[in-house]
Amino acid sequence: AEVRLKIHPAGHCIQWIECTCRKNRALGQYCEHIAAFMIHVDRERGELFARLDTTMPLKPPVAPKRRAVPQQSETPSQSGHTGRERGQGATQTIIDHLKGSIQGVTLLAHGPTLRVRIEIKPGHLTHYDLNLDQSAKFLASHPNLDAASPEVRDLRIYDTEVELGSRIYQSEAEKIIAERVAVIRQPRRFKLDTPNELKIATEVGKYKRIAPDDSEGTEDTFLFIALKAAAKHIGKEFFFLPGRGYFRLNRKYVSSVWEDLPLTRSFKDDDAAQFAKDGFRDYAGTGPLYLDEALKNPVIMDAPELNEIEIVSEEDGWFRLDPRYGKGKSSVSMVELMKQFRKKRRKYVRSGDFWMKIPDFITEHEWQLDDTGNALKVDALGLLRLKAAIGEFDRFVGSKKALQNIKANLEFQAENAEPVRQNSLVTLRGYQDVGLRWLWWLYRNGLHGLLADEMGLGKTHQAMALLSAIQYEKPDAKFLVICPTTVLDHWLDKLEQYAPNLKPMKYHGPKRTYSLRLLDHEKSVLLTSYGITLRDIRHLSGRKWDAVILDEAHIIKNNDTATYQAVCRLNSRIRLCLTGTPMENHLGELKNLFDFLVPGYLGSDEYFRKQFLSKMAGGEAPETELALQKLLHPFKMRRTKELVLPDLPAKVEDIRNCSLSDAQIKLYREIIALKATPLIQQMQDGQSPIPYLHVFATLTLLKQICNHPALLDDKPDYKRHESGKFELLKELLDEAIGSGHKVVIFSQYVGMIKLITQYLSDQGIGHVELTGQTKDRGAVIKRFQTQPELKIFCGSLLAGGIGIDLTAASVVIHYDRWWNASKENQATDRVHRIGQNKNVQVLKLVTRGTLEEKIDKMIAGKQALFEKFMDRDEEIFKTLSRQELIELLQ
Repeated sequence: AEVRLKIHPAGHCIQWIECTCRKNRALGQYCEHIAAFMIHVDRERGELFARLDTTMPLKPPVAPKRRAVPQQSETPSQSGHTGRERGQGATQTIIDHLKGSIQGVTLLAHGPTLRVRIEIKPGHLTHYDLNLDQSAKFLASHPNLDAASPEVRDLRIYDTEVELGSRIYQSEAEKIIAERVAVIRQPRRFKLDTPNELKIATEVGKYKRIAPDDSEGTEDTFLFIALKAAAKHIGKEFFFLPGRGYFRLNRKYVSSVWEDLPLTRSFKDDDAAQFAKDGFRDYAGTGPLYLDEALKNPVIMDAPELNEIEIVSEEDGWFRLDPRYGKGKSSVSMVELMKQFRKKRRKYVRSGDFWMKIPDFITEHEWQLDDTGNALKVDALGLLRLKAAIGEFDRFVGSKKALQNIKANLEFQAENAEPVRQNSLVTLRGYQDVGLRWLWWLYRNGLHGLLADEMGLGKTHQAMALLSAIQYEKPDAKFLVICPTTVLDHWLDKLEQYAPNLKPMKYHGPKRTYSLRLLDHEKSVLLTSYGITLRDIRHLSGRKWDAVILDEAHIIKNNDTATYQAVCRLNSRIRLCLTGTPMENHLGELKNLFDFLVPGYLGSDEYFRKQFLSKMAGGEAPETELALQKLLHPFKMRRTKELVLPDLPAKVEDIRNCSLSDAQIKLYREIIALKATPLIQQMQDGQSPIPYLHVFATLTLLKQICNHPALLDDKPDYKRHESGKFELLKELLDEAIGSGHKVVIFSQYVGMIKLITQYLSDQGIGHVELTGQTKDRGAVIKRFQTQPELKIFCGSLLAGGIGIDLTAASVVIHYDRWWNASKENQATDRVHRIGQNKNVQVLKLVTRGTLEEKIDKMIAGKQALFEKFMDRDEEIFKTLSRQELIELLQ
């Protein structure tokens, strides 16, 4: 026999096929010869059939007919295919035309592949292996096929759809499983009785379905079929379930990315929390999500609050506590959070139906557990830190007796602190007595503090009274007072006058080591400077002091300095910082002082930056500010003159303006053109670094021109040039002296002080001068205070602004403005302080049309920040923006 086949020249269909045998030619049947030929071509030249439209009829040549468009049971988007099927569909069509030649149909390896055995001629058999989709279509077109095996006859073609998606469920308390699954959305209509030996993992459960066709999510019961062999069970149009049959497949919402996901993936501990927090990223958007009950609305507590603290017990100044984060069922013990962090470095802990992030408050502080490991163990300092975090003691629960003891000891009450200071000659005002009682409360509780009373309110007197009270209780007590070199004599004089029982001595000069031997036998107070402390820290840190006092403590504001690191090595029962300006540059300086006083109390620098500085940098952050104020409150005390000294004579501040002389105008413009303009151009590009050194030098030059052009000469002489500000100063001095006032003049430039004293000498006006080079400061100050003929005190701002009393004067003139207002206030308070019985006039000289006006506005603009945290102010120049510097130079 001979088989003839004609394919259309375009290659898209078979035009006709015939065989010379009688069976085909006479009876019109497809013979075994045609079957053998077609199978041979399909296997050997498969590309010929790959392009065929298999809906075309395979018949002998007849009159051409119009091809009918086949009816589709589903739209293309539903079924995933069109009427034109190519390639593997040709095989199906061939087999369909060989029904009478099918000798057997079996299921390979339990499916989904069907093997169809075909008789190509009597006694000669071959077979075709159909893929998943072919198998489903073959069974649909060959129902009740006698040649099928029992396993095949048990298979069905279901109308129920199977959807592909991702099932996400919680298998353990802190473990999430994400797996790719096939889902039957209507399991009630489908009874699953798959033989166990097929080992198909299925599960029925109530889940929340999230897909594009259901924006709010549907909660229902679904049947999940695990895809352990995904490629084997999933076709393009059908899904195969062993032992049951073929289901139409819904791929509508599944992307190609879904098939690249792992079949099963586990997320444990922090990874599980992050997976839930991220909205199940990697799986969301690749297809429908099915979330179990525990995950349908995952709760991530990223900022839990400390809500309650149970007092377990109290003994020998140590407290065993059980603090808890969250409320009710959503609460977790701080102890458990600590254990999880320390054991596994966890970030999140799962409890019930939520995850709780372990707060920085736990991870950034050195908390201790008791011996049982079931309670937090804290001293008074730790208890105060917890109190600041939780609010007041009303959230402490448990032992009422322990709570009463805590309140009695750790809530300062002035009436409960009774220091005895019989040996002291200091007479304290009411507010100073409260300050002493607070210091005594700190001492008795093993705490440390910052006395930050405003300048002139007697911080030294309160500190001396504390030392006397400690000595009364402990006669052999030893104290260390560290202060600037310029006020060593001031401290010595005050101690000898008001607390002679303390037997003070200076530890200074080349023969100072002898003082240490005297300290052991005769003396109680060692007075030294910051510089000597740094040099001799090995000797000083080797002793146990009963009190260490840092006067003008803002000097150690920078924790990078060797001096700061040196004083931190000192060992003392109480550490006390005295300063009216605990911050001069930024809030971090206050943190540095507290790190000296109570190391670790405010956490690490990074914790402090994240928890406080960053949050307040963007503007108003009242909750953050309040939280920090609560932390600082027990360890700092600050009073202002307005609050505690209503009887102190008034202080009136005034800005006095002046103008540049013609000579000053010329110089000022020359500096702007030659030095300021190039700097402005350099900064305006926004990319190059700000040349702070050159900017500062230029601004200093401009300020000196405003003060007096003579400052630019090699040999300054006030007579050779004219200055508008200097002329104003002359007028003010004539008026003040004529009215019987003594005057204090401050300038930041020693050269300006020299010009002023030149003028005063020429005019025969009695005066004294105090700069950094002055040797006997005490004598200079005493002369001004006691001699009526000395009308003027001229001092540099830094040298004359701290540690001295100038109450004989009643007029203060700030000849030039400092970048930092607190420095000016500190200097002014040398005059406006206890002992002053006259009204004080404060005059600040500002040259119009110059950078002095701009500096004055900057200082005024920052006053709103002044009262937030101990008179916070900024050293403006160091924190100026690029644009602000440009404006100053213009």
